Amino acid sequence: MKIGLVQFKPELFQVKDNIERAIKLIENKEADLFVFPELTFTGYTFNTHTEVEWVAEDKNGYSITTFKKIAKEKNTNIVFGFVEKDEGKLYNSSVLIKSTGETRIYRKTHLFYEEKVFFEKGDTGFWVEEVNGVKVGLAICFDWFYPESFRTLALKGAQVIAHSANLVMPYCQEANKFRSLENHVFIVTSNRWGEEINALNTNNFTGMSQITNPKGEVIIRFPEKGDMVKAIEINPEEANNKQLNKLNNIFEDRRPEFYFNG
Repeated sequence: MKIGLVQFKPELFQVKDNIERAIKLIENKEADLFVFPELTFTGYTFNTHTEVEWVAEDKNGYSITTFKKIAKEKNTNIVFGFVEKDEGKLYNSSVLIKSTGETRIYRKTHLFYEEKVFFEKGDTGFWVEEVNGVKVGLAICFDWFYPESFRTLALKGAQVIAHSANLVMPYCQEANKFRSLENHVFIVTSNRWGEEINALNTNNFTGMSQITNPKGEVIIRFPEKGDMVKAIEINPEEANNKQLNKLNNIFEDRRPEFYFNG
């Protein structure tokens, strides 16, 4: 599978302009799966519910409709984050759009900091979907902080985790080496970069989008700054081997009866 790792900085609230820029970024690239950051086209730094409502969309909204066309035209699959509105509730969500036009939405399970003010807790749970014969699961940003997130996806059979992010803490890129190793999966962390200011509220994003492999190795990492995309060939079957050595299988050796379940 060829993964299109995307690093992107949107302009706050400029959804249509951001979508146009994103399309240009990938238009000459070929990949089986493009992975974009969290809240890709809206920006992240919200001050009021009104601002969040203004950029929210449902499953038939502008960004999803636009990228359905792109996915079909390019015969590719696309993951990106968006503000979802459903039955009056707002979610920090990401969507998998298949080359067929089929979609599936994941709602962020673990909300970070002021996201709790604006968004509902995700209620989709973690799921895995087959994409071109590869089992792909979705996660969003702060989900990484909870080992149960990626472990759940791996136990559900994920070979590749599409991890859309707006990282502001400095830990994730190094931590995901171990998340990949302990689960023997590929993790595609697509992050945004740069400073975003909304009145007195400011966020600084870390960039350094990356892909880690089942050995816990970083196979590509972008710089801290800059919009960029690169297609990287991976072998998803590497994630099927859960043997650490002749006697240790990382899943078969689990002892869930002794783990706290609360």
